[in-house]
Amino acid sequence: MKLGAKIFGILGGSLVLYLLLGLLMPGTWVARQEALVSSPPSAVFPYLNRMDLWQSWAPMPESGSESFGPPEGVDAGIRWDDPQYGRGQIQITGSFPNTEVTYSVEVEGGALRIEGKFALAPEGSGTRIEWEEAGDFGWNPLMGYAAKGMSSSQGEAMRISLGRLVLLLEGDRGSPSAGDPETPAQEGTEGGIAPPHPSL
Repeated sequence: MKLGAKIFGILGGSLVLYLLLGLLMPGTWVARQEALVSSPPSAVFPYLNRMDLWQSWAPMPESGSESFGPPEGVDAGIRWDDPQYGRGQIQITGSFPNTEVTYSVEVEGGALRIEGKFALAPEGSGTRIEWEEAGDFGWNPLMGYAAKGMSSSQGEAMRISLGRLVLLLEGDRGSPSAGDPETPAQEGTEGGIAPPHPSL
């Protein structure tokens, strides 16, 4: 009995220490990626400013997915209720033609929050796309450990997404204009991608 109590005490102490260390770890993370595409900013911008076009290069969870708000620009969004990814939404919060788009992601009522930004800058005859996401898991002691690896894992998901976007733009014969109801064909967009929540 004494040996069992001692083992139980060691395990209990280790668990408490594990939780305390997790609580002390920051629950926040930042991921950044960039890409250069030969298309001008005016051709890139609609793919970031329209939620229906987001789905052609950064697919959202399909189960229970629905659009809300306007079709493009501020307040345009998609919400979902998916068995694998949980319940959440993504919504555009800022839209500056041909230069910048910002958005927010909320999963499981705020258990995970992400603030994202795309910045477009002309470079030669093309565009440099800079993408940044900053996430916050809150004060959950277990999430400190999860946040530690999110910069790299989410960064990899963002890299794959940008790769798909570049292939889509390079393969597209024309660019969608604002208000164009047709989604262009996804030429050259084969390949897997992690959704944008933990990506999503």
